[in-house]
Amino acid sequence: MWLAPAAASPAPPGVRKLHVEGGAVHATVGAAGKQVRLTLDPELQRAAERLLARSGAPEGAIVASDVRTGRILVWASRGDRDYVATPLAPSASLFKIVTAAALLEGRKVNVATPVCYTGGMSAIRARDLQGRGDTCTVFGEALGRSINGVFARLAGQLTPADLRRTAHDLGFDGEVPIDIPVAPSAAEIPADSLGLARAAAGFWSGKLSPLGALFAMQTIANDGERVRFSLLAPPGAQARGDAAAPSTRSTDGRGLRADVARTLRSMLEVTTRRGTCAKAFRKPDGTRALGSMPVAAKTGTLVGGRPSRMFSWFASFAPSDRPEIAVSVMLANDITWRTKANLVGRELLETYFGRKRPGPVARRR
Repeated sequence: MWLAPAAASPAPPGVRKLHVEGGAVHATVGAAGKQVRLTLDPELQRAAERLLARSGAPEGAIVASDVRTGRILVWASRGDRDYVATPLAPSASLFKIVTAAALLEGRKVNVATPVCYTGGMSAIRARDLQGRGDTCTVFGEALGRSINGVFARLAGQLTPADLRRTAHDLGFDGEVPIDIPVAPSAAEIPADSLGLARAAAGFWSGKLSPLGALFAMQTIANDGERVRFSLLAPPGAQARGDAAAPSTRSTDGRGLRADVARTLRSMLEVTTRRGTCAKAFRKPDGTRALGSMPVAAKTGTLVGGRPSRMFSWFASFAPSDRPEIAVSVMLANDITWRTKANLVGRELLETYFGRKRPGPVARRR
């Protein structure tokens, strides 16, 4: 957890007056006042809205997509604006995904690369970048365990342009490809070595929308292909009132090499197995949530802003070996809080897979 200034970005028109009626979801989108049908899954949308309400967070958002088509399944927001499309929260440790991707794209490291560091989970200081380091690990463990010192050390092999380019390709900087107007996320990468190291580890790396975090996960799940999001039901479905799913998959180029995306996938699986949200994926009786299903995820936590907020992030896709759904959750809690984003995200995944496979959720064969 770290302290950072955070102020809300200008609010986009976003999605307003969203409601579920007659087995479909409608809303007012953008500046126009006309209600339109959305691609959302009514049952999953209701579940997400309940989870947000139960969280008690003053502001928050949950957004989910069908990985293969880019169809938006959930678009739920809590607060005074559409926080799905608003880059309110600093990206925090989610930005380590960008740093890991840039290092792998540049062939600077692989999962077996040893890294020795100091600083660990604390804020990065200048002396943490000097000397050999007193704790060692391999790069393949660092993302899931969110080790600040590893990413700060390795940032010396990158330039600000490397991080900014990868941030754009993954949705952390600029607008994501979607069929409605949304506010752009913004990556802030200092040029000095200490500032670069801090940004690479997730300190003061800019503001990210939950939609941007979702796009990063969906891109990794699609082996690096940037699949466009669809929120508006196709014109024929609008008129006939039938299935709201898009009929075709639309792509927007490539964000990562396929081998890099697959490596990131294996690194993100560490998060739920033995990393930062392994505890959240264990039930009180010790059994694993979602059974043996592998889940790729990244978490982030920080405190800052005016009024002061405890931000928490959870971005994921599952099953990680054959991805179906990507989920992004952001909660802007008061300093005293009820739950964190990783638990909310896990519960939405359980809802999605539980209704498809009655009984204990098991890994697909």
